[in-house]
Amino acid sequence: MAITDDNKEKLKNRLAKAMGHLNAVHRMVDEKKYCIDVLHQMKAVQSALDKISEEILKQHLETCVVEAVKNQDTQRVVEELILVFRRAPELNLETLLALPVADSRTTAPIAEKSCCH
Repeated sequence: MAITDDNKEKLKNRLAKAMGHLNAVHRMVDEKKYCIDVLHQMKAVQSALDKISEEILKQHLETCVVEAVKNQDTQRVVEELILVFRRAPELNLETLLALPVADSRTTAPIAEKSCCH
């Protein structure tokens, strides 16, 4: 799994920061603050979450995906990543879909879910 003891605290700190921004948005709405100020704070939440997602994706690519490719399990991890990108339409799915995929006859079924074990 890409989340290790070494990086868990860093990710938790980033999540706490995002939660702090989100709590500020909640408070601002409750206090009927100026819409533009609320939107700025919302962008801070989105930015913090994007950075966390990028870090987790980077770790996943460097660990789980590399391990899956070594074990000829490329199809499964590619399908997992495609599903993530489909659920986040602002990400560029076309680029991901253009990546070469290993022959499905040499890979494990997609139903299996494991990561770096």
